[in-house]
Amino acid sequence: MFELERNAVTGVESDAGKRPIGEMLLEGELIIPHDLEFALEQQKYSKEPLGEILVRMGALNQSDLDAVLAQQGTLFTFSS
Repeated sequence: MFELERNAVTGVESDAGKRPIGEMLLEGELIIPHDLEFALEQQKYSKEPLGEILVRMGALNQSDLDAVLAQQGTLFTFSS
């Protein structure tokens, strides 16, 4: 759901963001289970977003991460 005020988006609400990104990446065959397990272990210490860890590891490329984040509902791009 989008909230509009004076023809500008002021808020966005989505249930899609509740689905774990790791699950989506595995389902899309963008990463392998071993890489997910390793990245989750790293995340315990670094507190970085999982996708950033996977990209840094070389297990996932940035464009695939951006596509999954958009599908998940956590990445929004606006153009005029």
